[in-house]
Amino acid sequence: MIRACSCRSPRPPARAHSKLFPEEPYKDPRTLAAIALALSGLMPFYWRDPASGSMVELTEIELTAAQFTKSALEVLAVSVRRFEAALDTLRETSLDQARVSLTLRQSPPAARPQSSRL
Repeated sequence: MIRACSCRSPRPPARAHSKLFPEEPYKDPRTLAAIALALSGLMPFYWRDPASGSMVELTEIELTAAQFTKSALEVLAVSVRRFEAALDTLRETSLDQARVSLTLRQSPPAARPQSSRL
């Protein structure tokens, strides 16, 4: 279902990068594409319809086929409220993954089964 969006936040991947990595001024295009992909799984994306000028939600099919290039990232918009909620989710997920990674690195190595040679 396509819905119009009245409140929007332009260039969501770049804004998310600034909030997630405030000390990193350089926004690598591959990083922005990865952020766009993560955000697209958490909230709807919108683009401005050139014919009507209104904001239109991208469909699941359009998002699946999307190539998050620099020019495509420039025209995307999202709901401000949903953007903030998605950032909170990304932050929490990142912290959880960091904790798991740290735990795995600090755990003693598992005993490896020895292969017998004949």
